[in-house]
Amino acid sequence: MAILDLKYYGASVLTRPAKPIKNIDRELIKLAEDMLESMYHYHGVGLAAPQVGVSKRFIIVDCGDEYQDRPYFLINPEVVSTEGEQIGPEGCLSLPDLLTDVKRPAKAVIRAMNLQGKTITVTGEGLLARALLHEIDHLNGVLFTELVEDEFVLQREIPILKDRIQKILSGELPAVSEYEEDEEDEEDQVEMAEPESAVALA
Repeated sequence: MAILDLKYYGASVLTRPAKPIKNIDRELIKLAEDMLESMYHYHGVGLAAPQVGVSKRFIIVDCGDEYQDRPYFLINPEVVSTEGEQIGPEGCLSLPDLLTDVKRPAKAVIRAMNLQGKTITVTGEGLLARALLHEIDHLNGVLFTELVEDEFVLQREIPILKDRIQKILSGELPAVSEYEEDEEDEEDQVEMAEPESAVALA
């Protein structure tokens, strides 16, 4: 398995619809393995193929034991239905350290194919619903910033985001935040952890 480079805000692959997957082959299995490893490396709870430069309709979501018993590998996912409403902080690995409130459905039902070629239905509530919808948005070329209702927040944060991305790409800043990489401060990290809903979705 390999750690894949992320595509950041401004990359064209993030703003165009991804292509449907027609076959499950070794290339897709390898992509799935590398994306899972990369998602954990960057401390996300989800990752869409376009975020690693692959314009295919494939996502991975793992919100932890409270929400699911294993990672979801979803091919050509579609939203079947949504219910309710939740408003909470949302982030994205492709928009590093940008965190702002986003309104999304509280529950989502998703239909997709798994890596075994079987059609499955996944129902998510809370963080899992948010993560599933966030990742499917990526497959449609939509970033969560398009759902932000407070324009002032974007006017303030986007220039800072662009500068941060340039520093990451130039090597001035790490792709993974230093405090996340520092295992010596693990106990402090637990005490200072952000609320569950505020994790980077991808």
